Amino acid sequence: LDIRRAIMKEINNDVSVLTAVFPCLHKIIGESTTNPVEVASGESQNRFKFIFQTFFQTISTPAHPVILFLDDLQWSDKLSLQLVRTLVTNVETSNFLFIGSYRDNEIDANHPLSVELKELKKEASNTNFHVSSLTKENVNELISDSICMPQEQTITFSDIVYKKTGGNALFVTQFLRSLWDEGLLFFSLESNTWKWDIESIKRKEIHDDIGLFMSNKILQLPAECQHAMKLLACVGSSCDETTLSMFMRKEKGMKTKTSGKRARRSAVENEDHFLMLNLPLM
Repeated sequence: LDIRRAIMKEINNDVSVLTAVFPCLHKIIGESTTNPVEVASGESQNRFKFIFQTFFQTISTPAHPVILFLDDLQWSDKLSLQLVRTLVTNVETSNFLFIGSYRDNEIDANHPLSVELKELKKEASNTNFHVSSLTKENVNELISDSICMPQEQTITFSDIVYKKTGGNALFVTQFLRSLWDEGLLFFSLESNTWKWDIESIKRKEIHDDIGLFMSNKILQLPAECQHAMKLLACVGSSCDETTLSMFMRKEKGMKTKTSGKRARRSAVENEDHFLMLNLPLM
């Protein structure tokens, strides 16, 4: 309630500029009774930057500091990057920390992100960290912690995972998920512990092309889910709940198909057991 009052006090009638872009803000500040005033394109961008800055100044307090983390900045458009730089370089915004990550092998000196980072270094202090692949020990620690087993018991399993993935964090987590999907990694109710089929895992192939790797994951989804994803891809980067519900309706004659050990798995060994592998490294 205090945050809502603070936002309304500072932004007041201009709050509709934010809610038009971020509808979820309605949950905090309520429904807006006014619509944004129509202005020219350039002026509209400057207005949004100013209001966005004011918004962050308002919600970033000593009692409630704000940390904003954005992943895959190499895919950001120029205007979005400029907005981020506006936030980071605003000297009136305190109690605010921005963290961004990107793949440096996917950008060059002329990439919009490279240009913005060069300008940012002139205007604000920043710290760079190069995150390399996980070590063999890191992978063992991750697996051990994920399935709640001592590291000495998971080292043989983790060594294979490391060899298959090269320590790539995304590949590691996705490979573990694929092992679960195929029943090669499972929780045994009899022994009340996690087990794995070591020989089958050794024979399992993993693609080093992330696009191909993820496409194979999509092909493992139920047929109606794949169909819905194809339709969603045609409507852009977002859709409302009504549209999503319509797409998720089962089509006539479309049946869900599963294969492998997962289809034969007992109902008591459900997806809930795998929640511990839903790691922040994703």
